[in-house]
Amino acid sequence: MDDQWDVITELLTQQQAELETLRSVIAEMIQVGPVHAVDPKKGYRIKLGEDEEGAPYLSPWKPHPETSKTSIPLKVGQMVGTLNPNGDPRQGILLPGGYSNGHETPNSDMEANVFQDAGVRIQIKNGTLEISAENSIEITVNGVTHTISGDGVDTQGGKVTHNGKNTGSNHNHGGISPGSANTKGPN
Repeated sequence: MDDQWDVITELLTQQQAELETLRSVIAEMIQVGPVHAVDPKKGYRIKLGEDEEGAPYLSPWKPHPETSKTSIPLKVGQMVGTLNPNGDPRQGILLPGGYSNGHETPNSDMEANVFQDAGVRIQIKNGTLEISAENSIEITVNGVTHTISGDGVDTQGGKVTHNGKNTGSNHNHGGISPGSANTKGPN
């Protein structure tokens, strides 16, 4: 009988060790934290916590991911997922998911990068940038605004030139004579 208890005890000890290993693996599968160090060749180290002395506990160097910044609010019906470190939803982060019937892909061309939202579509393909908008496209640089809409192109501020010649609202022409003669181009 003692031999059976020894076998059962050994099996329970092995299962406990396997369970602890699985807990450790699962806990490290998804780690969340702020970027702590950046190196152009090595990548990034993430602060995952602090040790007993308060020193940061850092991840190994991770390769460089994407650097762009975007703010695109999720839409009702859009698929998402949550990653919950240690199984605690309070620590979770929200990740946008794939497309669904209520949130379909804006593009079927796998050669094009497409952004589409709020009546605007931007497509990048083969060195070409295409922008379409339901209402207008507005570009502002240092107080000069160019608006393209169904009514045409409107420029506010600054000056308009073509090949170095002023073609804006305050340009003048040479060779003006009374009558029906044509003028020379803008000065």
